[in-house]
Amino acid sequence: MSFHWRTILLLVFFSSRVLAHDMRFDSVEGDVTTNEYRSFIEHLDQQLPPPPTSNIGNLMVDEKDGARLHGMQTFYAFTQDRRVLDFAIVWSDAFLQARNNPTNGRIIWTGKRDLCWPNKATDDVQALHAGAENGDVIEHIVNTARLILENPAVWNETAPADKFGFGATYLERARTYVRECQRSAETTIVPWFVRSTGDGYRLYHPDSPAYLKCCGDSGPVPWNQQQELAGALLRLAQCHRLLNDGSTNIAYYEKITADAANWFFASALPVSVHNRVCYQWTYVAPRDPADWPEVTTEADYDMFIFRAFQANLGPTRQQMQRLINTARFVMYLGTNRIAGKVNGTSNAERHERQFLNFEWIEMSVLDREFYKITASAVLASHEFYDNIPIEASMLAAKHFWATNMVAQPEMIEDASGLPPLRQVSPVAAKIMRHWRLGGIIVLAWLGIRLLMMYFRRSKAGAVSKNQNS
Repeated sequence: MSFHWRTILLLVFFSSRVLAHDMRFDSVEGDVTTNEYRSFIEHLDQQLPPPPTSNIGNLMVDEKDGARLHGMQTFYAFTQDRRVLDFAIVWSDAFLQARNNPTNGRIIWTGKRDLCWPNKATDDVQALHAGAENGDVIEHIVNTARLILENPAVWNETAPADKFGFGATYLERARTYVRECQRSAETTIVPWFVRSTGDGYRLYHPDSPAYLKCCGDSGPVPWNQQQELAGALLRLAQCHRLLNDGSTNIAYYEKITADAANWFFASALPVSVHNRVCYQWTYVAPRDPADWPEVTTEADYDMFIFRAFQANLGPTRQQMQRLINTARFVMYLGTNRIAGKVNGTSNAERHERQFLNFEWIEMSVLDREFYKITASAVLASHEFYDNIPIEASMLAAKHFWATNMVAQPEMIEDASGLPPLRQVSPVAAKIMRHWRLGGIIVLAWLGIRLLMMYFRRSKAGAVSKNQNS
């Protein structure tokens, strides 16, 4: 009897998975199967929620609904399936429509109703916040424009229903995305976050008391957020070039993107692990990566530096391999075990993960062994069931390796002479930081004591002179 009920429960479970239209990832080897392809389309048709109507809570950013749109774009890029492009357009329309209204929208920290995407509720203590996340929203919208512009065959055809007056054809829709996002970039990103220095363009938080008060950040923009800003400008530059519209911003935006990548790699520390050259880096410059290693969840978006590599804007194949090596030889701890930090350690707050996210998977087209690691982890964890960007990036990489038999081999460097990885445990790092603070306090105390002794001696000397005169 118990066996009978177990059988029924198993049948109910598996039938519910089928009815839920889970996506499929059947195997690591071979090309994308019919089942895998069809499951992605069916998932969009029957499981995709409506697009968000605002960016409150950063829904249009990072690995939330913004990632869903990114996954659609990834799938379309290697399949050219118009159905998926149409989903991406519907979502891009919604993202653009959700932008702050310059007439009756929210006044942000600049004192204006800027063309941004507010990410805080109106009753939040940071309701006036508008930061680097706007770059990510712009990148998502303009990337859809790029995919349209790269396919002239669809330009004059009728796009999905034009609910917001963005244009009836695919080309008109793309032009609207580029024009409007250009306006946003030139009012919310370029004048505030881009700083010209002797070392090139640098991305810093706005040097404004109002920004500091409302947003709470200062100094260099963290690496993951730099990729949000650079991604927006890079996509705009790419679209202006495809439109051949004579934009003078193309070289400017590409230089900002290239300089951001150069800054990152100049700050990363090459180390030797298993005789491979890997990188260690931190969340934001100029912290020491040995004491403040980047965490894996933030490193996900750091990996969008791959876009600058794809655009030939500075990052080298060697540098990209070192990032991949970091994942393969430092962060990968064994089957379905990924460290919570890029130095191979984890703790209660930055715990181990079962798989690497889609930003890493997209780089696996550079290293077949890395592809196998990421694919095997996704396959075992079943993360592909309902994670659109994971499924899309995995199928794109799978298709790449099935159809590119003469792809570049893994790059192996001589790691001799480089320092070994120094893993600092969370407890040790905490002690070191406390000792540093304690050292500063002790030095300050000693300085004050020395000054007091000096003044006392000076005063005593002055009294002695007066007595002897």
